[in-house]
Amino acid sequence: MVALGAGLVIILAGLHAAATIVNLTLLSALVAATISPLPFFLSRRGVNRAAAVVLTAAVVLVGGIVLIVVLGKSLGSLSQNLPQYQSSLADIVERLSGRLAARGLDPEQALKPDVARVMGAVRGLVGAALGLLGYGLFAVVLVVLMLLEMPVVGPGHAAPGSLQHRLDEAMRLVRRFVGLNGLLGGGVAIGNFFVMLLLGTDSPAVWAVLSFLFAFVPFGFVFSVIPPVVLTLLEQGAGQAGLLFALLFALNFIGDNVLKPKVMGGGLGLSPLVIVLSLLLWGFVLGPVGALLAVPLTLTLRQVLPVLVEHEPAL
Repeated sequence: MVALGAGLVIILAGLHAAATIVNLTLLSALVAATISPLPFFLSRRGVNRAAAVVLTAAVVLVGGIVLIVVLGKSLGSLSQNLPQYQSSLADIVERLSGRLAARGLDPEQALKPDVARVMGAVRGLVGAALGLLGYGLFAVVLVVLMLLEMPVVGPGHAAPGSLQHRLDEAMRLVRRFVGLNGLLGGGVAIGNFFVMLLLGTDSPAVWAVLSFLFAFVPFGFVFSVIPPVVLTLLEQGAGQAGLLFALLFALNFIGDNVLKPKVMGGGLGLSPLVIVLSLLLWGFVLGPVGALLAVPLTLTLRQVLPVLVEHEPAL
């Protein structure tokens, strides 16, 4: 057990050191593994196996490129509008400072944000997001290549309790988690997109994709709703921002607390404590992307570790 623990620590340290490459590879493998049943489904419907794989890969490639182009245009528009948002934020800060001064409080002693520094950080985040689109394109290509390499086979029939059986079970759970969350998260993201589009929020495609990504992060809705609400506050005032928050909250509440429990059924067998600890662990090891991978990686480890412990060589 000590040797296994030491080995895991060394592996986690290596993953932390190579987080950029590991994140790209794991995300691409997760997407490819989740999509891989589609060629098998098509082949069962009479489509040639090679044609089924090529068709699936083509859909992924075209869809990924279209999404990256749309995000690039939305982020470019957002970057151009940052000076306007900086001016709006400065006006809000000045009004709040005036109200504090009217009540006899010194605004300089209050928590008065440095508008230039805040917008500088936002500008850096937008620039980093634009830079990540290149990695996104490489990830799409990597997913396509993985799909072309994966065999078109059905579920395995490994002996119960074997490592292969546990790996198959882990993959089934991961596909279930990613597939159902992707389906529900995609539906909610589309709803969020149209709500933001109707209310005039800038770059709704960016925030819709962000809400979709946070659908795979437990308790992630709170973080996904903050940027579009703050942006609407700067653009259109507190009334529109409050309306947007109420509509987004309603959509995500229905998705997370009404639809998801019915679709997920008995759940994944992970307690809330284990989920929170996995978020902390994988977030530390792999950075922000670790939050997206936390549940799939934890599900895989839960299936594989008993076999590793059972077959650990005696010292």
